[in-house]
Amino acid sequence: LNQFSKMASTSRLLRQWWSASDSKLLAQSESRLLDSLVKHTHVRKKFNIGGLNILEFNKAPTAAADIKINQPAHPTIILTHGFGSGLGFFYRNINDLLQSEKVSRVICIDWLGMGGSDRPPCWESPVRSLFHSSSSTLSNGFSLCNSRFTPSRAIDFFLDPMEQVLQHDNSNEDGLYFHPNEKICLVGHSLGGYLAARFAMRNNNKSNGSGAINISKLILASPVGFQPPPPPGQRLPFSNLPPAMRLLDALWSANFTPQQIIRLMGDKRGKRMVERALRGRIPHLSPSDVELLGEYFYHITVAPPSGEYAMNSLLEPAVASEGGAGVYARESLGGGIMTEMLSQNGESSIQSVKVLFGDRDWMSFNQSAAVKEMKEIQSKMGIDANVHVLSGAGHHLYLDNADAFVRHVLD
Repeated sequence: LNQFSKMASTSRLLRQWWSASDSKLLAQSESRLLDSLVKHTHVRKKFNIGGLNILEFNKAPTAAADIKINQPAHPTIILTHGFGSGLGFFYRNINDLLQSEKVSRVICIDWLGMGGSDRPPCWESPVRSLFHSSSSTLSNGFSLCNSRFTPSRAIDFFLDPMEQVLQHDNSNEDGLYFHPNEKICLVGHSLGGYLAARFAMRNNNKSNGSGAINISKLILASPVGFQPPPPPGQRLPFSNLPPAMRLLDALWSANFTPQQIIRLMGDKRGKRMVERALRGRIPHLSPSDVELLGEYFYHITVAPPSGEYAMNSLLEPAVASEGGAGVYARESLGGGIMTEMLSQNGESSIQSVKVLFGDRDWMSFNQSAAVKEMKEIQSKMGIDANVHVLSGAGHHLYLDNADAFVRHVLD
């Protein structure tokens, strides 16, 4: 064990030297981004439980303390990011949300194993090889890091820490305080949208009592997971896949993540690649935004691998015989699953569910399944549930059309 610890420590030091990055530089890049582009001050919440990086933005320094005394007149917005991203990516939305006078505060959360949150080592991370036995207890194939997580256990990896810190119990000093009657709008993007939906499905009962936050609105921005994976008989067989898809399948099965490519490139080349990716995916960013966001994005990308292994554990790529390629959740939200889980715990606290896609969003293959699920939620539960398409927006719609995104959060 001591020998293993020495090897792990040496590996960590070599990685930090090669990438010119560590947790302190990551936190500094996050602060520079937000201090430069968000005018409202923030408080960093550090807990002895959960290991999550949480920032709370308020218009007034005493706003958080006031919540313990008086019920806020307006809801709290909780923003959660997508795969490989971090809370800093919401920098364009925070000012507009707080200035609207319709929000009491904005809380941004990094999922465990991502962004600035703790990063458990790979054997404690959500990894699942595609070459696994039917019992999901043994792995027969090669994986760069395989902790043999099932999809359900991988969901718990992310949601359990969230449930630990999102408490309104005043006796829990480590928790993030919420007034018992405070309304919460939970927002999640991409994989974060899938996880936010799963969190709401587990925490939406009005009668849960102490410790249960009151989620009144759920907003899923370009979420993965509504379209169920195509059954085996409706998929293109491996032998018929083009070479590029075969390579992707092999890398996915081996749990090789995009972040590992940047880590291998080192400091200068890695930073150039990250900035190039930002300009390609979000071309309207100003040079100063690219510089600040690029530095932050680089540091959260080359940080020790952990939550990124959710790509393999929660999601799977597939090419349908009709409909083309896509990335699917192993445990879908569609097909009535979300409706069933929202309704099975008694009277729901959720009054509204919105699913947002961009009009040029690569995740929009989930749109038709999301529409069906929202109609079912509306029909069976009487909840206002709808799908909206934002113009001039791709997958990162909160940046591509920030004004429309904020309007949907506030409406």
